[in-house]
Amino acid sequence: MATTDVQLRCNCGKFGAKLKNVSPKTGSRVQCHCKDCQAGAHVLGAQDQLLPRGGSDLFQTIPANLEITEGAEHLACFRLSPKGLMRWYASCCNTPMFNTLGHNKLAFVGVLVPVMQGSGIEKVIGKTIAVAHTKDAPIGAKSLKEFGFNRAGFNILARHFGALMRGQSKENPLFDETGSPVVVPRVLSKEERRAATP
Repeated sequence: MATTDVQLRCNCGKFGAKLKNVSPKTGSRVQCHCKDCQAGAHVLGAQDQLLPRGGSDLFQTIPANLEITEGAEHLACFRLSPKGLMRWYASCCNTPMFNTLGHNKLAFVGVLVPVMQGSGIEKVIGKTIAVAHTKDAPIGAKSLKEFGFNRAGFNILARHFGALMRGQSKENPLFDETGSPVVVPRVLSKEERRAATP
């Protein structure tokens, strides 16, 4: 299957990145409605990036496919708790960009679909293969059906082991050669997290 390079850009245009080798074979499109994803958007004032009923639209792939191309000085990160996901964003305009674990031992990055530029993105990244944590979704007219959680998890592991075999597992522009994040994440206090959680 042919792959495509996709440009990623924050709302104000000062931060840019490129996601290489994008296709439904190199990544998985998932929707997460968990309270943490909703809170993460609220922290940045980015509720407009959420799907109806509070979902985050993500394309999960390996970090080796990600390249920061512009405005690296605007890259910032926060965590809802000391062990929570690292939520990377463009500080110039508080646009959510990526999610990762707190380490680079697993070749994983979730890219927010709303920051993907260009026409035909829906076809490039493929259909949603999983919808998760629907019990946390706020009440709304749009019905939700949960599916695909195990499949999405299997795909993450399969991509990781593929990256290991190709020597790409540690290629990650968000972590340095020692395995530390390239910017120090801000950890929210319990009060801040409580205020942001719907």
